[in-house]
Amino acid sequence: RRRFFQLAGSIAGAGVLLSACKRSGPTDVYIGSGDTALLNYLYILEQVEAAFYTQAVTTNYYGITASELQLLTDVRDQEIAHREFFKTLLGTSAVPAINIAFKGVTFADRTSFLTNAAQMEDLVVSGMNGAAPLFSDTNSTYSIIKMVSVEARHSAYFRDLYSYNSFADSTVI
Repeated sequence: RRRFFQLAGSIAGAGVLLSACKRSGPTDVYIGSGDTALLNYLYILEQVEAAFYTQAVTTNYYGITASELQLLTDVRDQEIAHREFFKTLLGTSAVPAINIAFKGVTFADRTSFLTNAAQMEDLVVSGMNGAAPLFSDTNSTYSIIKMVSVEARHSAYFRDLYSYNSFADSTVI
């Protein structure tokens, strides 16, 4: 029962994340089954994140410091690496690349960006934590566990930028 609720929670979180995006093109895509479906699910999440941070680096929020821009660029590069990891791992089983236009996020507004970035990272952490124990190939599980720790640090970073020392406040724990 616990595994079911973990997966259901991660799928619901991904649905909320994806509903905040404007999609174009086909709406039905076969993601496979078993480990392939789980990897494609995580690949889609990483595509969303990579697109989000690519847009954020292109459209900086007002008042961004040089240090914040450098760290934001690092986060973008890490998300692109995560996306490419899943794409390579899936090979020909990977779902097609998705095109995303974000609505409801004002990238030039610090509060809007940081709030959405922290929420997105939290959803991805939940999705990865929910998917990791469902893999039949433990090699995938180990890779996901390593990756989820990076995603959690991203969340902590954005929370801390928004409100100093809030990276582990009561909304997260």
